[in-house]
Amino acid sequence: MAFCKVCACGEKIIFERRLSFPDNCPACGRKLVDFLTYNEDDPRVEKLIKDSAVSEKFENEETHTTVESNSNKKRYILKLDNGKEIRIPDEGGIIGRTGIGAEELAEYQSVSRQHLRVTPRRNIGILVEDISTYGTLVDGQRIVKNSPVRVAEGAKVTLTNVNVVLKVEEVSV
Repeated sequence: MAFCKVCACGEKIIFERRLSFPDNCPACGRKLVDFLTYNEDDPRVEKLIKDSAVSEKFENEETHTTVESNSNKKRYILKLDNGKEIRIPDEGGIIGRTGIGAEELAEYQSVSRQHLRVTPRRNIGILVEDISTYGTLVDGQRIVKNSPVRVAEGAKVTLTNVNVVLKVEEVSV
């Protein structure tokens, strides 16, 4: 059985043993540890390749059309069902009752003190990694503990029993 990883650039990297993947993508140099490992014939792989090709095409069009778009920066926000918002710092961090969003999540005892590691990435959006006791869902699918997953704008993230939606705002610099 062969395994693969799909880089943000759309490159499919195939390897024989689950943990024997190269450190960096041969096409763009990104660290492959940031991406999930799939079986080579997993149908989600083709969707990831297609999605990354579309987003890369969109990014290329943006850079060629206006110089002004380079001055915009993305700000990531998790919006709770009760209307409260958790702003994710540019450098990322850990969401939980004692981390980022501690005030907003204090009333939810089922959310771990350190529940979710978030890492904004320049070209691919945001990576989330479950580090909780009771688990995290992204769009209804449980994510594997300690495995980063890409999350798109508008995705519903469930922290045990607390629903949040990822919003992205463009901020002029």
